[in-house]
Amino acid sequence: MKRFILILVVILITSSMLMAQKTVIVKKVKKPGVTVTMKGDTEDMEEMANDLAELKNIKVNITKGDDDVTKPYMGIYVEDLTFPKAQELRYEHTYGLLITGVVQNSPAWDARLMEDDIIMEINGAKITNSDEFDKIRSGFRVGDELVYSVFRNGKAESVKLTLSARPVKTSTPGEKTKTRLSAGYGGGSWIPMWFQTDMEDVNHVVNQLGFANLSEDGIFMQGLGGKLPVGKGYFIGGYATGYEYSTKKASIYPTDPLDPEFGNYQDWMMYTAALGGVTMDKRIPLTKNLITSMGLMLGGGSHSIELMHTNADYDWNTIGADLSSGNNNRSLMTKYYFVVQPRAEVMYRLLGWFGLRAEVGYTYGYAPKNGWHVEGVNNETFEINNSPKTEYQGLTVSVGPWFGF
Repeated sequence: MKRFILILVVILITSSMLMAQKTVIVKKVKKPGVTVTMKGDTEDMEEMANDLAELKNIKVNITKGDDDVTKPYMGIYVEDLTFPKAQELRYEHTYGLLITGVVQNSPAWDARLMEDDIIMEINGAKITNSDEFDKIRSGFRVGDELVYSVFRNGKAESVKLTLSARPVKTSTPGEKTKTRLSAGYGGGSWIPMWFQTDMEDVNHVVNQLGFANLSEDGIFMQGLGGKLPVGKGYFIGGYATGYEYSTKKASIYPTDPLDPEFGNYQDWMMYTAALGGVTMDKRIPLTKNLITSMGLMLGGGSHSIELMHTNADYDWNTIGADLSSGNNNRSLMTKYYFVVQPRAEVMYRLLGWFGLRAEVGYTYGYAPKNGWHVEGVNNETFEINNSPKTEYQGLTVSVGPWFGF
């Protein structure tokens, strides 16, 4: 019965692959197992082979493409060269193809080609991109001797390589096909960020002038950010974000209705916050289009409250008296922090140059000075007595577009 079910499974899989215009040949059936040889033109063949190999005592031989065994085999993984990668390798030309991996015991392995080599020419023909590489490669045959011009360690070198036939890949039960995934080449974008921080001390000042509270749940910051690769999946970059809110109202001062200036004054308030710094991330590709990363931001942050009390009645001849009397005045209160922010990110690529990103982190701020200060005209500061040690920390969440990958 088990043998009947096993053969039935093989027949069903064979039929489905024939329906999909793939060639599947049952090579041999013998006790106690089954061997299947599969040919096709799609990447699904390997996934099918893995699924089939999980059945007991089944061995799968895979070759891709029509007569793929007779096609020339190099044994390298390649991708188009990006400008950041060219800068990283100190390569000054505008053409070339990047080697991202070398298969062990392949012709490329025997010729000592290496990861991060840049293929400049093959037999004197310039390689501009992967499409040009495929065109040139299609004209070669098994046994051909090639001369590669490669850029390595800051200089061009010649490497000789003899093409061989592609070996038959055997997939055994439990074995999975491994494909080297790219960590991307960086990019940048608009950075929207929700910062869930305590606003109680800020609202204490705001309330004294009769203004409504700012949100206790946090503030919506936005700015710009980007990152570039530095090798081995690590990226260095940075971002700068800010938040600003301003409002005005009729002043509650002076409070005496008999005062001739009663009702003539306006109070203005503007609150700003800033957060940003240098980032270091380690990217981990999960699939071709899905990447995760863990990293850290080191930088700074700040709270700032600017207040102005004025009746908008300025006189050149009495402006000194107005300032001394306090009828028209303005002050800027600030508090600055050193910031560290551990963070995690997920990015999904929709196009080759565009994707979506989501990031969560937690910001820790350290204030080198206790309390708040009033800033003077020459960046001097004056401590505000009885001001609190306002914290600058909380959860950050950012979801938005990403240009690049």
